[in-house]
Amino acid sequence: MHIIGVFFLTLLFLLTGCEEKQSSSDIPVENTTEFLPDSHEDTAEEDRFKIHHKVTTQQNKTLNKNPVKKKKTVSFSDTFMLQDIKQTTYTVTVSNTSVVFKEAKQDIVLVNFFASWCPPCLYQIPYFNDLQKRYGKEILLVGVLIHDSMTTPKFKSFLAKESVKYYIARSHQNNDFASLVAKTLHLPTKFSIPLTVIYVKGKYFTHYESIVPIEMIEYDIQQAQKKLKQ
Repeated sequence: MHIIGVFFLTLLFLLTGCEEKQSSSDIPVENTTEFLPDSHEDTAEEDRFKIHHKVTTQQNKTLNKNPVKKKKTVSFSDTFMLQDIKQTTYTVTVSNTSVVFKEAKQDIVLVNFFASWCPPCLYQIPYFNDLQKRYGKEILLVGVLIHDSMTTPKFKSFLAKESVKYYIARSHQNNDFASLVAKTLHLPTKFSIPLTVIYVKGKYFTHYESIVPIEMIEYDIQQAQKKLKQ
């Protein structure tokens, strides 16, 4: 019995010591000096200062090695030449959210990115023809053909078949122009079409992703006109 009692006492001591060691490792370094005996207060205070100084120095070194990186402001700028079947050319400069058609006489520009193989795009053409008829003197309506490999004869046939009454740009720079405009709108490179954007005196006004009611576009055109009169 005596041997058994000694064995249990020894086992209890070992288990208690392990638990204390495990729990003490969770104590923050700066607080460990608070548990020193009172007879060593001066030494404890000195140790506390040394530990705090060491920890602070290490933290400062870490901060210096990993400085907070400032976010860079991304800017966009480029110039494109858009041309239609009649060789009418527009020089277009994209600068951040501004898109300026140098040769445009109108203050309001409506740009529609589309493709001949896109049914919703074709659905919009008659409505854009109507807008051209009613607002042609006040707005420049530009269709930009993108991701479309039509030959010139087929393109002429397409314009005739759809009875397009407004400017359609068919240029090798169309895709690049569309990609940069998409970036200014924070859209993915492969954005959905049709995509329509309105600019007032070169400044972004609004845009529509996919097809929208023509009444909505006409309302925004009228709002843009009011803005010009302010």
